[in-house]
Amino acid sequence: MTIYLIGYMSAGKSTVGRMLAELLGYEFVDTDIYIESRFRQRVSDLFRLHGEDYFRQKERMILEEIAGLNDAVIATGGGLPIYHDNMDMLLESGTVLYLRYSSEVLAQRLELTKRTRPSVAHLTGEELRQHVAEAMRLREPIYSRAHHTIDMEALAMHGVNSEAKIASWIAQQLRLKA
Repeated sequence: MTIYLIGYMSAGKSTVGRMLAELLGYEFVDTDIYIESRFRQRVSDLFRLHGEDYFRQKERMILEEIAGLNDAVIATGGGLPIYHDNMDMLLESGTVLYLRYSSEVLAQRLELTKRTRPSVAHLTGEELRQHVAEAMRLREPIYSRAHHTIDMEALAMHGVNSEAKIASWIAQQLRLKA
């Protein structure tokens, strides 16, 4: 089985994905790290030197390479499902889980890590909130096509409030559905 984790920046896709893969005994792939390894350039440099269209073409290329890997958890970049017909490819080649947070919580989470994220590092608090809200307004209809939406804030209210607990919860849900 291939499991794709989708969602906006800072939703926890990589951290939860790594832990989930370990719990399931699966391979873990982070598409951004895969791109950096494959093309020997950081994602931020690919964007800066070649532009977003170039990056999205490379992202599509690696998606074609890794789509449908057996026994893999794949954490996608936040924009990957949005471009080309990538979401269709994800839905056809595996189980897609959307790690959903509200725009407000995403902005709070990004505020803590924004210096490592070039696309939002320059934004102040209110600018960041507006940026995330607008991005999510456009992305939510695509993200919501996932096979399963995981309401991360609802999980937290029920005590599932760390990446390790979230990964365990997801693994348990997947086993129940198997």
